[in-house]
Amino acid sequence: MKPSKNYKLYQIIQTLDKKEVRQIKRVLQSPFFVLRNDVGNLFEVLIKYHLKGKPFPKKEVVFQKTFPNKKYDYVLLRGTMSDLFELIEEYFLIKKRRDGELKTRHLLAEIYRERKLSKAYQSVVKKTTTILEKQPLRNEFYFRQLLDFQLEKMEFEMSNQRTKNFNLAKVSETIDIVFLVQKLKHTCTQFTHQQVFKTDYDFGLLPHLLPIIEQEKYLNIPAIAIYYYCYRFLTGSDGDVFFEKFKAVLFQNKKLFNGHELKELYLFAINFCIRKLNQGDKKFSYEILELYKDGLQANYFLENGILSRFTFNNIVAAGIVTEDFDWAENFIETYAEKIELKYRNQTVSFNLARLEYTRKNYGAAMLHLQNAEYKDLVNNLIAKTILIKIYYELEEYDSLFSHLDSFQIFIRRREVSDFHRKNYMNIIRLVKKLVELPELDKEMRQQLRKEIEKEKVLTEREWLLSKT
Repeated sequence: MKPSKNYKLYQIIQTLDKKEVRQIKRVLQSPFFVLRNDVGNLFEVLIKYHLKGKPFPKKEVVFQKTFPNKKYDYVLLRGTMSDLFELIEEYFLIKKRRDGELKTRHLLAEIYRERKLSKAYQSVVKKTTTILEKQPLRNEFYFRQLLDFQLEKMEFEMSNQRTKNFNLAKVSETIDIVFLVQKLKHTCTQFTHQQVFKTDYDFGLLPHLLPIIEQEKYLNIPAIAIYYYCYRFLTGSDGDVFFEKFKAVLFQNKKLFNGHELKELYLFAINFCIRKLNQGDKKFSYEILELYKDGLQANYFLENGILSRFTFNNIVAAGIVTEDFDWAENFIETYAEKIELKYRNQTVSFNLARLEYTRKNYGAAMLHLQNAEYKDLVNNLIAKTILIKIYYELEEYDSLFSHLDSFQIFIRRREVSDFHRKNYMNIIRLVKKLVELPELDKEMRQQLRKEIEKEKVLTEREWLLSKT
């Protein structure tokens, strides 16, 4: 069912699962939350359409089903829809508070402090201290919760004048830790975004804070150390050294971070390795594969059980580059079902084609290329390039020239980036020159090599050079 564009109420209802529907019905039955039965009636009307996957009816039909004995009144319907929307929002807030035990404890402590219920307050503080100490994470979230708790205790102590120093030193230390973790983490994200989108960012205070962070005191805190080393390998010329230190902290302290953070950290590391690989450092292809293998084993790359087709492509590419073909094939077979259904067939066929081409099983590769309709433009371009190389290897020059001509027309007619247009036009032009080279003319072959080497935008440089 497509999301409704008419009302935000419809859109929010379309996100509800069956458990949430049952819980909201209980909320709507409570006189504390609801004083009008028609709000519950409206929910019953709309939820039937949602659960059956049907589009919501026109507002007149909704009104008639909600108020069967009344004449159509848009103002009444709009008011009832607004009340229902607010009640669903209230349910979400209650659910969120229940899911976050530390946040709930903090709110409870604040309530007891404001009501001057000292014994109840101390009981909550004791339980909160135990929860904080026992929970395994020592990440940004932990330090933010710790700071909120410390500030709440300080507020209580100051209002009751229970101590003279009010634990100010510890609060100050936690404030520093929270700021440094957040600043380092955000700057790593900024730098990655800057590399992809060619946008310049001002990193603010961070460059000036590096000498302070480099004190042993702060690097003994894994949440600071891991993002510090990440920042240094992303931004510095001596990235290799900091990359090794990053990996040591990461592998020793995984239990201190949640799955979302670990996925982000792995991707920071993988992107660094890809950059080094593109600069010609072949050893990083093995680093990429090992990071992917480790991340897959821990399910870091899955989102709600789904593996992004882009991540899938990158993992297969890592297996191909390292010539770990059997592992790559097993990965494709094992994780194919994790790809979103609408992209599954084309993604699997595309990657099997890449794998079989590298294994020099050209017939099998061609069959896989023909088995999918590529909706993704970049994959389509890569698939067409693989077919160029297959025709060349098989010396099927008539098919090759026909394919090159149709490929050229395809690029001219499609909206592609300047980089892709230039790159693939260069590939077509240079392949044609390669095929037309006189076999024994060493001078012309050498000239073509120089032309290939000088071309700035050329993703198939290595393959073309291997053929001259």
